Amino acid sequence: MNILRLSALASASLLALGVVGAQAADLTYEPAPAPVVEAAPAAFNWTGFYLGVHAGAAITDFEYSSPFVVGTASDDNTGFLGGVQAGYNWQFDNIVIGAQTDFAYTSAKISDGGFENKLEWLGSTTARVGYAFDNLLVYGKGGVAYGSSKINIPGADDSKWHTGWTAGVGAEYAFTQNITGLVEYNYVDLGSQDYFDNAVSADITSNVIKAGLNYKF
Repeated sequence: MNILRLSALASASLLALGVVGAQAADLTYEPAPAPVVEAAPAAFNWTGFYLGVHAGAAITDFEYSSPFVVGTASDDNTGFLGGVQAGYNWQFDNIVIGAQTDFAYTSAKISDGGFENKLEWLGSTTARVGYAFDNLLVYGKGGVAYGSSKINIPGADDSKWHTGWTAGVGAEYAFTQNITGLVEYNYVDLGSQDYFDNAVSADITSNVIKAGLNYKF
């Protein structure tokens, strides 16, 4: 009787091992998923066309001379400046070369009694050369400046376009792949123009400080 029980127990054990082995053979093992590695953000490239707006202050000096008066007279005023700009940049490694045109309204003016002189519009066409630290660009610029000035005296007025030169420095930062912000200083010399049939000559210079935003396409 004991031999029969031992034989039955052994048979049951072998059968159980066979079932477990068959089930184990049916199991499949999936490899562990590879760790997710986030891609590094793409380096900013300054090449491309952009449009933008700017605002700031025009610290403007007006100087006058006349063939009928010995010596000169001058006065200055700080006015608001606001306008638009457009340009294109080319980037070569870290060097950025560009061209830009801007145009702005100004409120800079002086007045004394019945005399008033207002710098109404101010613009420039310049070349820019800068160095890019990824999304930060520092640059210098220079080129042609132009502006519209109007003089009022009792009973008459005269408007002239002045043409001169400008030079400046600035920094621009890319917040996204399309939006950049800038701060900039420019010295503007608009030269002199004769008003009222050469009765008076006006020489206009301005120190322009501005901030702006650009959209890069």
